[in-house]
Amino acid sequence: MTGICEIHLNRRQINAVDAPQKTIVEPGTDLVVRFVNHGSSIHLTLKAINASPFTDFFHANIYVPDTEEFYIPIREYAHSGEFSLQVIVGYGTRSEETVIEVLRPDVEETFTDSPDLPEPDDDRRGAGHFSPGGILPVAVTIGLSLLLYSLWLMEGNIIYNYIAYTLLFLGVLAAWFSNR
Repeated sequence: MTGICEIHLNRRQINAVDAPQKTIVEPGTDLVVRFVNHGSSIHLTLKAINASPFTDFFHANIYVPDTEEFYIPIREYAHSGEFSLQVIVGYGTRSEETVIEVLRPDVEETFTDSPDLPEPDDDRRGAGHFSPGGILPVAVTIGLSLLLYSLWLMEGNIIYNYIAYTLLFLGVLAAWFSNR
């Protein structure tokens, strides 16, 4: 849905700007700023204030003889929010602001079963389930390693430290391959 912001110029008096209070636009579309001039030709400045999260547009100088359309692209992945669009006429003597609301449409999420994934078997172990046969080697290696570390601390023989380290490494390998 393209948002159209229609701004009337010179309707009530010279350099008068009549802008809507708010215009709604969706991300990924263009904001169409339509200028309708009711008097003599006019130069104006269009400036987007705090619009950098929504568009790359910053400002433009526009000549409006009678009607003119100006397109401001809104980023496709812009979040919902608001920014101000300022119209300056009369060499800065008059300005008017309008609010542009970027509104993401609500997306209804539907979840279905994926046809390309196989159904899990009942006899297959899931992640996080340990069998007694899988945890027993780990428990034995931890117990023996703690015994060897305590012998190393009491006697000071470095060979106990190396054997304990090797046992812990073998315990990690046994745990890894038991869960596969």
